[in-house]
Amino acid sequence: MHAWGRRIRAVAAAGFLWGQATGAATLVNPGFETGDFTGWSTFGQGWRIGVGADAQAGSYGAVNDMLGGDVDQFRGVFQNIAIVGGASYSAGVWLRTVTMDTTESWLEIQWFDNVGGFISQLQSVHTTADQPFTYLSLTNMVAPINAVTVSVRGIVQMHNTSGAPDFSIFDSFDFSGGPVVPEPGTLTLLGGAGAAIAWWRRRRFRGGF
Repeated sequence: MHAWGRRIRAVAAAGFLWGQATGAATLVNPGFETGDFTGWSTFGQGWRIGVGADAQAGSYGAVNDMLGGDVDQFRGVFQNIAIVGGASYSAGVWLRTVTMDTTESWLEIQWFDNVGGFISQLQSVHTTADQPFTYLSLTNMVAPINAVTVSVRGIVQMHNTSGAPDFSIFDSFDFSGGPVVPEPGTLTLLGGAGAAIAWWRRRRFRGGF
């Protein structure tokens, strides 16, 4: 191939790569560093903000206390984010568990449609024993095509109260990904490269080089 053709195609390829920037969905207060549940919602008993050893990073973490006499089997801390159906996303959280006997905890992702209807869910490995802060993740998830909202969740399930108290501590949630969004100027660059390629092909056809 003539050097001109190689240069033009290299420019087009560069333009494609520059268009890989993503419009990322992000969490509010992912590490609870406001010192409260700003941006988050909870359900079930036992949720509080902890300090010291309850923080994986920063000063705070979200703690669920499972105590004798509790009645709520399922508890959760969650945040809903607008997403684009068909796009790829990843999520994670740091989880610490203490005196786990009859409970389990995990990271969960739920997808919802435009009227709030549940579509499907994904779960990380379930933690059933004591552990220091350990990273749980769900990667390369493709959102259902009709999904418009994702719910990022830390879930605790208490099977019975015989082993209480048990403690699950969540901190430093993350959620990222989204559709490919061309950066400003990329389309102009690609358009120019496309025109140059067309011109080069015409010249080649006519025997110009």
